[in-house]
Amino acid sequence: MGLFKAWKEVKAVAASGASTGQRPHGGQGVALGFAMAMMKMMGPLLAAEAPERGDPLPGTEAGVLEPQDPGAMQAAMAAITARDSAFDPQLLTTFADQVFAAVSAAWGSGDSAAVRPVLADAIWDDLAAAVVVAGAGGSGMILSRQAGRSTLAGAWAGTWYDTARFNVAVSVDLPAEMAAEAPPGFGPWNEDWLFQRSVTPGGASVMPAESCPSCGAPASTDAAGACTHCHQPIPLLTSGWVLTAIRSHNPMVEMVRDQMTSAARQNPAEFAQMPDEFLRLLPADLVAQIAPDRVATLHLRP
Repeated sequence: MGLFKAWKEVKAVAASGASTGQRPHGGQGVALGFAMAMMKMMGPLLAAEAPERGDPLPGTEAGVLEPQDPGAMQAAMAAITARDSAFDPQLLTTFADQVFAAVSAAWGSGDSAAVRPVLADAIWDDLAAAVVVAGAGGSGMILSRQAGRSTLAGAWAGTWYDTARFNVAVSVDLPAEMAAEAPPGFGPWNEDWLFQRSVTPGGASVMPAESCPSCGAPASTDAAGACTHCHQPIPLLTSGWVLTAIRSHNPMVEMVRDQMTSAARQNPAEFAQMPDEFLRLLPADLVAQIAPDRVATLHLRP
């Protein structure tokens, strides 16, 4: 089922070449081909549950996904309140819990439309594609059982955005028959969810500014979201708080990643043909070794 099946399939791939360290053939080759086909089908699911999803909006202060000094967080909340007297950290925490619950519900229903207004494009696009696959494969029922409890862990009153980072304690209430299929070590984990809103609200979930606020030129950005004329960040405008980035420590995904790394080292030719979602889980140096022609298009994280 979904990630559970992915874990089993990549484990099978790794085992298929483990005895000789060579490319499998014959019956082993058939098993490898089947496992690879199964993994390709699961690409959207892994993208939506990847350890790193989305990114802070262009022009965000550095370090918003890193631990923050409590004093700095209190000062930032005071600054946000100074320009928005309605700002309430407790209400925002409740909102974060509601967004988590709505995302979990989308896995079960197969419909991500309800959370579109509160998710940045990169996160929603992956989720929208994955819930369909998850529903067809049965893993949507597992993922819909996720529950999260949010704790405000960071705040920033930036030039372009208000930013709040929540530590989310995630648990999954699995029935006995599903729990029996879970790999060893699968259990609760933590995630960091980054919510942001623009200082100047936009008219949609996330929309580009019409012109560069630094030089006044019509908005034209490079891959990093910087102005192509003056090279300063061009902010994205949001209508309210939007989830822009997630950093997860899901043990299931980490197991799949470890098994994939082992399998890719033993079967580099086969893994060179894997979907982008899988290659992005592998170490960057390994991707450069097995698929050097795809490194530029994968946008691998350092």
